[in-house]
Amino acid sequence: MQNLPTKQQLSSRLSQIFNDSFYEFFKYYWDTVVQEELVDNWHIKYLCDELQSIGFQIRDRKPSEYDLIINIPPGSTKSTIATVMFPVWCWTIDPTMKFITGSYSGDLAEDHALLSRDVVRSEKFLNMYPDIDMRQDMDLKRSYKNTLGGMRITTSVGGTSTGKHAHCIIIDDPINPQDAESETARLNANRWMDRTISTRKVDRDGTPTILIMQ
Repeated sequence: MQNLPTKQQLSSRLSQIFNDSFYEFFKYYWDTVVQEELVDNWHIKYLCDELQSIGFQIRDRKPSEYDLIINIPPGSTKSTIATVMFPVWCWTIDPTMKFITGSYSGDLAEDHALLSRDVVRSEKFLNMYPDIDMRQDMDLKRSYKNTLGGMRITTSVGGTSTGKHAHCIIIDDPINPQDAESETARLNANRWMDRTISTRKVDRDGTPTILIMQ
């Protein structure tokens, strides 16, 4: 009679799969933050693979080859992939990674950060990665750290993150879609991207910026 794998063995196998594939990680943990069934499409794997290559580059502390602009329509799961799930997956391959994430609205940036934290706090995640836990003394809505050195702080366009530096910067909708035709809003967002958030890098050559827009 063949022995069935133990729960620990299954977790180890899944962990290896997820280490090699952000796409598989994303699908497995989808239901921790979204109640509706995932409607998969070719662009989801494509986007996951692009982000995965960036994650490996950061993990290996190699120079960033490029920044990434994600320009796809609303409802394409781009925020769930790039702003919610990607930082969590990065912690599984390197729990020391530090992120700054932002949006035109501080509340929206906070919502994304809280969803990421929901994944980390989920039973599915804790069973797979018991060593990655939140620091109790640094577990706030807009900023938190894990016990292994990783960090995430949120900001908004026009806001500051003085004294904080990141291995990866993710800006999800720097302009309110309702203000997209406003030249003033565009100039303010561009100025903030060029003069403020660009200075918040751990390594100017190794910290990529991911920009998500409609």
